[in-house]
Amino acid sequence: MLYYIAWFVAFAATLASIYFVEILGKPAASLCWFERMLMFGLLLTLTVGILKKDKNLKYYSLPFLLYGIPAAFFQQLVHWGIIDLSNQPCSVGMICTTKYFEVLGFATQATLCLTAFLIIALCLKVAKDRK
Repeated sequence: MLYYIAWFVAFAATLASIYFVEILGKPAASLCWFERMLMFGLLLTLTVGILKKDKNLKYYSLPFLLYGIPAAFFQQLVHWGIIDLSNQPCSVGMICTTKYFEVLGFATQATLCLTAFLIIALCLKVAKDRK
């Protein structure tokens, strides 16, 4: 069941990413694309692992989480203003500090990405401990 929750979170994060770029037309900075590629890869890994009932799924997913969590956390610190990039562009015409939305004064797209990676990591950790 926890693998399915992890899969659903990765699926929802992937859909949200596609929605921002393709439907709303919001460009993404390099760091955002890095996080998205990790989430897309995580979704594919979880899908194949679930379909094959692979008991090693948690290990295949680990590299995506080990890179994704720190990257998303770094972007969150940038959005909170803890790390100052002085509006240096991450990519042509895109600044890493750009926030497309902010809920409750602190939750941005970086918060959603970090939360997704952490929920997936927690699901895989608990699933591993149960077996």
